[in-house]
Amino acid sequence: SDAHFKIECGLLGTYQSKNITGLLAAIDELRLQGFSITKEAVFDGLKNVTALTGLKGRWQKLNRNPLTICDTGHNEAGITEILNQLAELKFNKLHWVLGMVKDKDVSKVLKRLPVSAQYYFCQANIPRAMEATTLAQHAKEIGLTGNVVPDVNEAIHRATQNAAPEDLILIGGSTFVVAEIENL
Repeated sequence: SDAHFKIECGLLGTYQSKNITGLLAAIDELRLQGFSITKEAVFDGLKNVTALTGLKGRWQKLNRNPLTICDTGHNEAGITEILNQLAELKFNKLHWVLGMVKDKDVSKVLKRLPVSAQYYFCQANIPRAMEATTLAQHAKEIGLTGNVVPDVNEAIHRATQNAAPEDLILIGGSTFVVAEIENL
């Protein structure tokens, strides 16, 4: 229909507008198949999505000074969305706690990352995780610099120590890295 309405989503990140479009199309299809889904139920579900599902780590703010954000974006499309969102923020220096998995081509993602950032290369505590030293070597080959701090939470601690209040800390590169953040 041509009706306009405002949707409040409990998940942050400008890219959620793309996800919501797909969700609304799926709901329309379910309705065509006979499911009774009210507009109020959809609005309420989206507004309270994190409480209802336990889903975390989608442009989730963890701290203010310095602004600390985690995001589970881990492929080229997800990283592009993160970079678009970063472009809308004002901060001095970017500190990126980065870990990735070894069974994916990380070069495409690494080539998109800003060379001006300070990286903290880490690895999730899973067999799929790319070793932090290996990730740092791949990053170095394309001009990214940083420190190898294998433990996710130690890397976050180191970034927090090094960051000024007007800086920004981003934690991500892998869903598994975000999953290991203490007190998330």
